[in-house]
Amino acid sequence: MDEYEKELKTLVDALREAGREVMKVYEGDFDVEIKSDNSPLTKADRISHEIITSRLSVFNHGIVSEEGEDFQTEEKLSWVIDPLDGTSDFIQKTREFSLMAALLKNGKPVLGAVYAPVIDCLWYACFGKGAFLVKQGQEKKISVSSQEVLGDYRFVISRNHFREQDKVVAERLGIKKFKKMGSVGVKFCRIAQGDAELCVYTTDKLCIWDTCAPHIILKEAGGEVFDIYGKEPVYFLEDKKMKNGFIGTNGKNKDSVILSVKKGIK
Repeated sequence: MDEYEKELKTLVDALREAGREVMKVYEGDFDVEIKSDNSPLTKADRISHEIITSRLSVFNHGIVSEEGEDFQTEEKLSWVIDPLDGTSDFIQKTREFSLMAALLKNGKPVLGAVYAPVIDCLWYACFGKGAFLVKQGQEKKISVSSQEVLGDYRFVISRNHFREQDKVVAERLGIKKFKKMGSVGVKFCRIAQGDAELCVYTTDKLCIWDTCAPHIILKEAGGEVFDIYGKEPVYFLEDKKMKNGFIGTNGKNKDSVILSVKKGIK
């Protein structure tokens, strides 16, 4: 049996189960609360958190979830969970939100999965095994696009707003094609399956649960993940903020992207 096979199967089953319950909320009327950090919260966030953490607790690994208190063990493995990535999109019913989680070992994800229940797409990856998409029961291995011409890159941006930093980066790179969508996880998975080439977050507002799962999926699909200084992120459970941003590409033109990003944030 492959290492982490049991964890991966349990994770996938947990995301699918939580996704079914989340869809029941999505298809009806629901209230929206505002958390202390001014971000929205719904009944679906709580339900998803409860199901996923309950299913993953069968392993003696730590658990860190956006919607719960940390549970740590003496093991060097910890689950990092975002029960509902893209809550604003969930509220707006754009169809672009996801449930995702990753397993960290010594600060690096060794497996991860992202599930978009509205479109029934589940992306997953395990270290050294490649990345996969399961869509409506059909599974296939995925890989990033081979596009090297920056002017032909497809830049994935937020559905809700086009940031000034995005504009500067795009102009410096000569990019004119944009794809608007929600959920960090969905954005990076779209690059992983070859539907886009670049996604840039220069903000320090993202947290580790926003990035762990899409990180390993994009890497295993042949892409690159790095911060605004060009370093691959290492995840620390003590400080959960991604203070140096989060950038994903199809593995090409890294130096040009970093240079343009630095110009954009000055």
